[in-house]
Amino acid sequence: MAAKGCIVLTKYFLFVFNLFFFFLGGVMLGFGLWILFDKTSFISVLETAVVPLRLFSYVFSALGIFTMMMGFLGCIGSLKEVKCMLGIYFTLLVLLMASQITIGVLVYTQRNMIEKKLGLSVKELIESYSQLDKHLPDHEESWDYIQIKFSCCGWNNSLEWMKNPLVGRNVSGVLPFTYPCSCYNSFPENSTQFNMTDDVGICSAPFNPLTAKLQGCKKMVFQWIKENIISIMVTCISINVVELLGMSLSMLLCRNIDPDYDKLIRFQ
Repeated sequence: MAAKGCIVLTKYFLFVFNLFFFFLGGVMLGFGLWILFDKTSFISVLETAVVPLRLFSYVFSALGIFTMMMGFLGCIGSLKEVKCMLGIYFTLLVLLMASQITIGVLVYTQRNMIEKKLGLSVKELIESYSQLDKHLPDHEESWDYIQIKFSCCGWNNSLEWMKNPLVGRNVSGVLPFTYPCSCYNSFPENSTQFNMTDDVGICSAPFNPLTAKLQGCKKMVFQWIKENIISIMVTCISINVVELLGMSLSMLLCRNIDPDYDKLIRFQ
């Protein structure tokens, strides 16, 4: 009797557990679609400091759909005691955890190569940064966001921008020097005696502010990672604990419910 009561408790706990994740996935999907279809309102809230909206939209939408699917399988599988749904739910959790562990191991073991390739990618981005209008590509907008938020310029130093064909040249016909607008926050106070017209793109100045060899973003980015590594690890471990809990409950319920496969047919 006690064992049966434990199974019933597990059944409804797993149902409530996954019902929460189903609604959480719906919220994430709705948020992703809101970002995609209501860009004006989203930009007005965050002003100009925005990482590419489409990237956020796709990530939130994909995570929302996957979370809703997992929640649906867990809810129906536990409530209706459908073994195949619980089996699929368990398998997806195993694959999800395995992929997370694999990615973590690869990032740790290949961190030097990742750092090198990241540096090369950023340098190529800087050299090809060539948009003078306000409609920047996603990767350029992301880099502007990093330079603004970390008050840095370039990857190793600001002189890397001098390899860009637009930087350091006369664009407006009035002012002799040009520089990336997102580097403005990294300039010393005594060198900002001019007006910045925008946060992104190419701006003009009466002198070349990049010759000061401003702080590069590489050091700032890795310093941020170092400062937040504990929070990142705690978040990852918490996610894995939740996944282990879901796997354990689904397997326990799957092993103890009646092997009646006609329930799925009746449910349909």
